[in-house]
Amino acid sequence: MKSLIASTAAVVTLLTAGAAFAQDRAIAFGDLDLASPEGAARFDRRVERAARAACGGRSPLTTAACISRFRDAAEELLPAVRRDEYARGRASRELAMIPVHYG
Repeated sequence: MKSLIASTAAVVTLLTAGAAFAQDRAIAFGDLDLASPEGAARFDRRVERAARAACGGRSPLTTAACISRFRDAAEELLPAVRRDEYARGRASRELAMIPVHYG
């Protein structure tokens, strides 16, 4: 029981916001190290999966806009410290993907 409470304690909950989201969505992040590239990537995948579930059934253009708003809202709803960690984790991942050419 204790582990269930701990694993669900750190959750971003996106509430119904007009036509953007059909229902509440909870995205767990308490088990992730958001400051690491891997943790930030796992959070991104969770957000993407929840966004597609919430925004499906619309026209492609409307779906894309909904998913974009959903991602923005998920990031904004992270506590400030975790949002900073997430920004560092994403920046680290982006730097790691830049190819280096010598010569």
